[in-house]
Amino acid sequence: MKSKPRILIIDDEPDMLSACAKILTALGCVPVPVSDPSFAVRILKEDYFDIIFCDLLMPGQDGMEILEVCRNLAPDTPVIIFTAYGTIDRAVSAMKAGAFDFIEKPFEAEDLKIIIEKGMRQRNLYLERNNLIRQLEDKFSFDNIIGKSPGMMKVFEMIENVSGSDVNVLVTGESGTGKELIARSIHARSKRKTNPFVPVNCGAFPENLFESELFGYEKGSFTGAANKKVGLLEYADGGTFFLDEVCELPSSLQIKLLRTLQDQQLRRIGGNELIQVDLRLISATNQNIQSALEKETLRKDFYYRLNVINIQVPPLRERQDDIPLLAEHFFSKYIKNSGKKINGFTDEVIRVLCSYNWPGNVRELENTIERAITLAGNDKITLIDLPSHLLNVQPSKSRYEGKSLTDLKQNAVEEIERKYLLFLMEKFRGNVTKVAEEAGLTRRHIHRIIKFYNIDPSLWRGK
Repeated sequence: MKSKPRILIIDDEPDMLSACAKILTALGCVPVPVSDPSFAVRILKEDYFDIIFCDLLMPGQDGMEILEVCRNLAPDTPVIIFTAYGTIDRAVSAMKAGAFDFIEKPFEAEDLKIIIEKGMRQRNLYLERNNLIRQLEDKFSFDNIIGKSPGMMKVFEMIENVSGSDVNVLVTGESGTGKELIARSIHARSKRKTNPFVPVNCGAFPENLFESELFGYEKGSFTGAANKKVGLLEYADGGTFFLDEVCELPSSLQIKLLRTLQDQQLRRIGGNELIQVDLRLISATNQNIQSALEKETLRKDFYYRLNVINIQVPPLRERQDDIPLLAEHFFSKYIKNSGKKINGFTDEVIRVLCSYNWPGNVRELENTIERAITLAGNDKITLIDLPSHLLNVQPSKSRYEGKSLTDLKQNAVEEIERKYLLFLMEKFRGNVTKVAEEAGLTRRHIHRIIKFYNIDPSLWRGK
């Protein structure tokens, strides 16, 4: 059942307080009448209300002072001012200072009902807005950028440090590392979070169309311009403009965009008017910046404007500690709509995932997990559900760190033994007798190896 609106009434006249409280009760509200403004301030520090009614003229603290307190303590609660006929101008001033509305004394019950309905609609809009903001923050919070490796902890620290400012940020890293997710996280944690986040891939538009997409154009400015078009930069006004693959941006547009960033002004194609914009730029690239500067595909003056802060996102091969976390995250994401009852991964699958080099980074891992869930026919994701190229992995540099030659030899022998056994299982469809004959070993020996590597021959049978 929907709860009754709680309404704080602040008025130094006892008769007015009593009459208003009775009307509100009859309208299905919960009134909290207070005659002392200072006491009302103490209540506001400890309690919440859906609407606040406040008299404009009171001894001690008047309505304007209470309004200022409400803006600080209850900014999402509509404040409605009581006013007499002779103080309507002051009531209008109160609205300019942040009051939601005013009601003139004396008032009828129907007048109060209408203004309460309006106030509750406004209150619900505030609550819905705040809920959407929280969802946005949750979606692009650190909890959704998965990682515990030192490289990712540094990225999280950088996001935290830059989110509160308006400085331009350049996010660099290989394709598939999640650069746009970093940009969205910065936006979601910034003061611009309620304004647009406008992403643009610089390689997605032909050069002759890109300028009109970014800056817009006036009607009749060129053949086919039948109507005025607002550009993407204008759509980002007040928010964040994200340029993905920024090194693909044509040099002529780099010059024009540089001027826009410097002056926070733009001119549509075919227009004369300078349009003021307020935007923050976050850009990203997977290219080598130094090489792009040397080849002059990226202008130095433009680069210096982009790269106030640089966030380098490490590739997945340098974040092996994060692979099991990411695998579990994507498993949880895709299992919900699969209709399957799968209880995670076998240990062997996790070992293979951690051994692979992941040239496609996080995006490739996500696709691999989605594929495995789609193909899985057992209660766990097994090796048979993985793409074949994952089973032929090369050890990354980090696997040599802190290892003796004896350890590395043993690891190499185990790796060859495991891959050879998987090959034979595939070849003979899980027939242990034929596997033993091909390997030149006894069935008993093969069974010991199978147990050591936690391999289930039945997964290949019936294929």
